[in-house]
Amino acid sequence: MNTLMTVLRILMLGGGLAGMAVSAWAFIDPSAFPALGEARGMLTAPPSPRWRAAFVFLLSCAMAAWGAGLLRHRELP
Repeated sequence: MNTLMTVLRILMLGGGLAGMAVSAWAFIDPSAFPALGEARGMLTAPPSPRWRAAFVFLLSCAMAAWGAGLLRHRELP
């Protein structure tokens, strides 16, 4: 079980870092990913690509923090 958690944490850390890199790139240059501007199946216009990139950046930060072990609960007595 410890090995599985270690592998899961490494994958989450790697995925979080990759997500942070891609979303930072999309935030700086919104034209880098033109497919993000399309509204597939949405009733209203989607938010701007920069808002979505900022949201994904925060989500990726949380993933990387969990993978690094920074989002652990306190040890119970």
